[in-house]
Amino acid sequence: MKKRLQVLFVVSLGCIFGVSLCYAESIWEKQQKASQEATPDATTSTSSIVLNEITIPSQYGSIIETHEGTNGKLIVHIQDAHANYEAQKNIAGILESLISNENLNLILREGSISTNDFTYIRDSAPIEERKKKADELLKKAIINAEEYLNIASDYPMSFQGIEERSRYDEFVSALWEMDKFKDIALEYVNKLTAAADSIKPKIYNAELLAMDKAKKDYENETIVLSAYYKILDDIIKKKNIAIEEFPNFAAFVKGEIKDLNINSLFKEELLVENKIHEAISENDDQKTLYKVLTALSVMDKMLRVKLVPEEYEYFLDNKKDFDPQVWADFLKEKSDESNLGLNIPNNYFAISDNLLKVEKFYRLAGEREKAFLTKTEERMKKDNVQIAALITGGFHTPTLTQLLSDAGYSYIVVSPRVTTKTDDDLYRSTLKREWLPELK
Repeated sequence: MKKRLQVLFVVSLGCIFGVSLCYAESIWEKQQKASQEATPDATTSTSSIVLNEITIPSQYGSIIETHEGTNGKLIVHIQDAHANYEAQKNIAGILESLISNENLNLILREGSISTNDFTYIRDSAPIEERKKKADELLKKAIINAEEYLNIASDYPMSFQGIEERSRYDEFVSALWEMDKFKDIALEYVNKLTAAADSIKPKIYNAELLAMDKAKKDYENETIVLSAYYKILDDIIKKKNIAIEEFPNFAAFVKGEIKDLNINSLFKEELLVENKIHEAISENDDQKTLYKVLTALSVMDKMLRVKLVPEEYEYFLDNKKDFDPQVWADFLKEKSDESNLGLNIPNNYFAISDNLLKVEKFYRLAGEREKAFLTKTEERMKKDNVQIAALITGGFHTPTLTQLLSDAGYSYIVVSPRVTTKTDDDLYRSTLKREWLPELK
């Protein structure tokens, strides 16, 4: 029996696994951690009866956004964090809670086009043996949360991949194309970033250096979200900077978090930083260096497939600032002026010759979202269900929730609890797995 179970795993794994934008340790994961701090009640119940007052156990995650629709159907959108064992176990816990308490059965998932599952394996081994084997596979990122639960439990579950095949294949192909130049492009970005960091003390004033240190402390998790926002708020008050356009940030620093929209808060974060930086900058060099550093940071995450939606939006709104030759020329000029003698690489073509390919990858990632909604509607109608779980990377959340809202759906966005870093090599290896033939 055990041998048969092992054989089934060997021939089956990967056949329903695909590529998704789930992000290894990144700003996205830090935002998930910050969500725990920003959510007023970790058990988080929705206030609307239409949303069935669904709760998520605090040990698994938090509800970070809700919307009441008009068509009587509810989507529980769970933001994925692939290759992170803790996050995957917590997503499994979220699903188990929804299945047990809300009679949820249908699970819709990014990175697949099939309805295949592992239910047939249940008769091949006792549940404890299945749990042990599934846990081993989950730790290696060979399976994901819903597959783990499908193997390690006896709950009734049905699955639907929400990809459109041709569009998904084009997306995967774009990932492979980007992988051809990723390493050399990242090397260029890293060298320029190091040079820019060396130039900061020569160009930035004391306030800019203090803000920069606070940002790095936040990103390195030396300080928590509330401490970082307190530093920003102190600057805002000192400089009398108007922030009425950032209601979620203003509410958070005042401690008014009852009705906080976490997704909107993180979208405002970058805009708040930019406005503060503009207010405390004293000359063009300071402003230019900040733009170069921001562009380098965004480009680094784009190449490593760790971009969050607000950063991608920044890229789209500021394409003029993403000229790698301009970055290099500016840094070389400032290095010479300061007698730093920095070695500024000139192989900017590693970025400039490939920027359209990077942009294509993210454009294709976004274009898949309409297929997500179409597949969701088709399967929910076929099964005649009023509730379903939809698992995708957090990159898709802003557009996906807008599409759901426009189509009349109620939705809940759930962030799994994440406190541990993702193995970057393991994460990248999952992205590079080829699409395998669907099970017949």
